[in-house]
Amino acid sequence: MKRVALLMSAGVLLIAMSAASAEDVPQVQHRQGDSASQERLCTVEIQGPGTVEGFESVQVETFDITRYEQFFESVLHAPVVQSLDHPQVDPLRGYCYRGVLIVVRQDLRTARPTGWVQINFAVPDVAAMQADVGLIPSIHTLATGRGRRTKIVHSRLKPEVSRGHRKAIRFEVTGPEGFMIGFDQYK
Repeated sequence: MKRVALLMSAGVLLIAMSAASAEDVPQVQHRQGDSASQERLCTVEIQGPGTVEGFESVQVETFDITRYEQFFESVLHAPVVQSLDHPQVDPLRGYCYRGVLIVVRQDLRTARPTGWVQINFAVPDVAAMQADVGLIPSIHTLATGRGRRTKIVHSRLKPEVSRGHRKAIRFEVTGPEGFMIGFDQYK
């Protein structure tokens, strides 16, 4: 009889543990197509001349993922290739921008500001990039969820900068928390 009671107690404990661990399972939200195939396309795009073998992605930590969602989706028009939400742990968003997988993560337990992150691309025509992004050099605001508008995008054109031993026309798009994407047209 004691053995049956012990087995029943163990069974109840296992069921309770299974239910608790099920809460930690990430909730995957797929947007803009199948996440895995979009992510593979992003990886395939970066294979070729000039790429670093083994390079996979860039991950950015933030304390406010919504500002990055607005930046990548509304300003850069980058497709979402990964959208994972781990309840009470972290939301993750992966964007494929110009063949580079950029993952943004907000740690809900320990909030961290991004710091300075700069990603640079060499492009044949900076003016075309400005048109593609849809920004002229200035400060832009995006609406926040609270009805306020927040300055999260600053862009500027630098007509002559030194990049290594070369001169370039540079277009910079600065997003939230010191995140910058630069486009260099070498002379």
